[in-house]
Amino acid sequence: MSEDLISKIPTSRRLVLDLGMGDGQLVANLSNKEKDSFHIGIEINPDRFIQASSSIKNQNVHLINDNFEKILPLFKDNSISQVFYILPDPKYIDKNHKPDLERFYKLLYNKIKKHGTFILITEITNELFQPVENKVLNDEISWITNFFESLGYVTLECHEGYPEEYTTSFLRTFSGDLERIRILYFEFIKTNK
Repeated sequence: MSEDLISKIPTSRRLVLDLGMGDGQLVANLSNKEKDSFHIGIEINPDRFIQASSSIKNQNVHLINDNFEKILPLFKDNSISQVFYILPDPKYIDKNHKPDLERFYKLLYNKIKKHGTFILITEITNELFQPVENKVLNDEISWITNFFESLGYVTLECHEGYPEEYTTSFLRTFSGDLERIRILYFEFIKTNK
């Protein structure tokens, strides 16, 4: 089923992918602003998928209710212009899962076009849910940038906070306690084939 859907994606349009789209707010906002692009949102949670499906009716959007690890290999290499991953599950960002991270993000790198971008917005928390110290934050920034650069990505931008146009309901919730939940924004680019 998903292979059929992927085969129907218009190849003449800029392709934007949202991994784990949640309620679809980002997909909806971007698809309204970028009418010439084709937007795909992937969400494994059926309730969130239904919520997104009921609110997004744009013709330049396709939503998939499945595991993005299963869907991503179906895309052709060098076919995706931009990928968003907002507040990833810890298994997709935690350094304790490095071998799995390498496999997944290398695959993602191959699917992104030359000069395509990968936007990652993630949270840094303390295990005891205490305020996150600057040293801990800076160590995480270094680890994340070094990890992605080791796979071939080039860091374009990295800072605390996130652009307002990328707001999601989960980001709004997580942004309520800026001392204990510190939000980091990364923009990476693929500069070679």
